[in-house]
Amino acid sequence: MEERKTLFDYMGQVFMIFGITMLILSFLDLIFGENAKEYSTMFSLGKEGIGVGTIFQFLLASVITVTLRALFFTDMLFRNMRVALRAAGMVISELLVIIVLVMVFGWFPVDEWLPWVMFFVSFGVCFVISLTVTVCRERMENRRMEEALERLRKRERRHMENDGE
Repeated sequence: MEERKTLFDYMGQVFMIFGITMLILSFLDLIFGENAKEYSTMFSLGKEGIGVGTIFQFLLASVITVTLRALFFTDMLFRNMRVALRAAGMVISELLVIIVLVMVFGWFPVDEWLPWVMFFVSFGVCFVISLTVTVCRERMENRRMEEALERLRKRERRHMENDGE
C-alpha cells in the first residue's frame, strides 16, 4: 500500500531536484561561465554566479518536474497505464517542457545544432543515472520487503507450532 504524500513531501522533492540542478549549474558556470556569458542567459554573469532570474527559472522547472512525476506515477490520471508507458510519458513530457523553457528563457540559441546535441546528451546521461538509482532503490526495497515477509512467516509458523503443542 502506498503512503499518502503531503505537500511537504512534494516540496522536499522540488528542493532536492532544485538543489542538484543548482549544484550542476554552478559547476558548469565555473567551467564554462566566462566563455558562455554572451551565448546563454544561464551564464549571463560569467563565473560570478547564477542570476536570480535563472535561479527562479530552474525552480519553476523543478516544480514542473515534480508535478509531472505526481501525475504520471500516482493514480491521479493514469490508473490503468503500465509503468513503462507512464515512464515513457513522463520522459517525453519532461523533454517537451524543457524544450519550451529553453525557447522561452533563451537558455541557449535554439537555431544552433551543438547546444541541442549537448542538451540531449546531458538529458540522456541524467536519465540513465536517474533510472539506475531508481532501479537500485526499488530492488533494495523489494529485498527488505521479502526479508520482512519471511520473518513474519517464520514467526507465524513458530506461533502455530506452539499452539499445536
